[in-house]
Amino acid sequence: MVCATRSSAQQDTTRTVVKCTGQRISGITVYSSAPTVAGARRIKVLGSIARAFHVTTRPDLVRRFLLMDVGDQCTEFRRTESERILRAQPFLADASVVPLADDSGTVSLEVRTIDEASVVIGAHASTSAPFLTVFRFGNSNLNGQGIYLAGDWESGGAYRDGFGARMTDYQWLGRPYVLTLEARRTPLGYAWNTDASHPFLTDLQRIAWTTRSGAIQDYVQFEPVKGTVHGVKVLQKFFDVGGIVRVGPPGRLSLFGASITGDRDVPDTTSVLITGDGFQPDTSTVFENRYQSHRIARVNALWGVRDIGYVRVRGFDALSGVQDLPVGFQVGALFGRSLSVLGSKDDDIFMAADLYVGSGGPNAAFRMQLQGEGRRSNDQTMWDGILTNGRAAEYIRLSEVQTLILSGAFSGGWNVRTPFRLTFGATEGGLRGYHNSIELGGQRAIWGVEDRRFVGRPLGLADVGFAVFADAGRLWAGDVPFGATTPIMSSVGVSLLGTVPPRSTRLWRLDISMPLSRPHAYGLEFRVSSSDNTTFFWREPSDVLGARERTLPSSIFSWP
Repeated sequence: MVCATRSSAQQDTTRTVVKCTGQRISGITVYSSAPTVAGARRIKVLGSIARAFHVTTRPDLVRRFLLMDVGDQCTEFRRTESERILRAQPFLADASVVPLADDSGTVSLEVRTIDEASVVIGAHASTSAPFLTVFRFGNSNLNGQGIYLAGDWESGGAYRDGFGARMTDYQWLGRPYVLTLEARRTPLGYAWNTDASHPFLTDLQRIAWTTRSGAIQDYVQFEPVKGTVHGVKVLQKFFDVGGIVRVGPPGRLSLFGASITGDRDVPDTTSVLITGDGFQPDTSTVFENRYQSHRIARVNALWGVRDIGYVRVRGFDALSGVQDLPVGFQVGALFGRSLSVLGSKDDDIFMAADLYVGSGGPNAAFRMQLQGEGRRSNDQTMWDGILTNGRAAEYIRLSEVQTLILSGAFSGGWNVRTPFRLTFGATEGGLRGYHNSIELGGQRAIWGVEDRRFVGRPLGLADVGFAVFADAGRLWAGDVPFGATTPIMSSVGVSLLGTVPPRSTRLWRLDISMPLSRPHAYGLEFRVSSSDNTTFFWREPSDVLGARERTLPSSIFSWP
């Protein structure tokens, strides 16, 4: 018997919870709930908003993520993997798969999920006109079907206004495929992207694949002196089609695959000044003929080794929610060779690699991820396009409500072929308190310590907490235009933390930071953000991503 229903009913206490030991599955019941919506109904205004925008995730969608069906054998590995895959979905805050004993010796699976809040809203405001500069609105679980749909608007000032939309279907065609469509007009350029993939979600998978294409046109900005912004226009087009096959048993396996990729970079040979009154001629000769156009098409070999298990922890990257922490290691590599028969104008080889290492348990853990890529140009007999990224973090659970996080991150580029620079002001990978800094460099290191505390759950609507933090960072000049090596710069601050609904892994935070290094040691910086770092340990900084070739194996391997 199969039963799927939406309900917040309590677990059936008349039946015994058992361990999966190979019993046949006689039935599957799904209970999808949104406790935040239910709690909000006690407050009339919040209840009206909740009813208007939130539809509970459909049970049939939840069932299709399970790795077991009626008539299959129930195993602990498939049960725990099913739970983990469900919790990894961005529209679900928590999930459990519980086997209940039947009189006939079979088991029934009781699946319970809790939705994330589905309203997507964001804004940037200023104290001078225009007061509203950015606005975003949408739904992260449209009609309960696991579809993210949001649109946004950005004030362009002296330039045109920007607007765009993104749609992601996390169960496209009723399968665990992910489809993303995105189009955007920015004040200075545009971007579009299509991406369809079957990511590597579990070691039980035999194959994974990806296909994507897109284009980005924008101005990379250099500000060596406050108020003087040099802009270099860059057009990037790319495509990627590839797949991998699993060889070996779950837990300890190898991955082999191939892909065809293409990148076309067209930077301007001169720059312009980007001012509050529009574009102005740039008399600087720094950028004249500095960057060249490239058109590359390659055949790539993909290889990976994976020895990963998962430990369930609480309060690490989430405030109080459950997190599946990957422990073990995995490494992936790509080796590519350009081919003129595919339309490549450049003659080169390309190599990229990604390494993840994790260890620990419920009270302490260490995680590290490193990425790197480089290109050997046979035309110029030299290496260029060298980019590296990395982050390491130590988590120490001091008590049930307190976690200490020590972290360090590094990004660097050498002989990058497209306009490239690193700043302290980057939203991802930057230094809190220095959003308006103008220092530029080719390499960047950031260190941080954060003491996070869970406070409580007011009215049962949300988890709240706070944190105190201290950050430090340094830039090295490298070979970027106007690059400068800085002393170690630092900041301190406090953060207000929250999750909606309770136990959600999506963390909202208001960071209030104060820079301590001159000439920035004045005033406070306020930053509002939300992210789910339980599924992505390292989010690549945008100032690195813009210069990277979009062919890293992480797009297929789905790194933790």
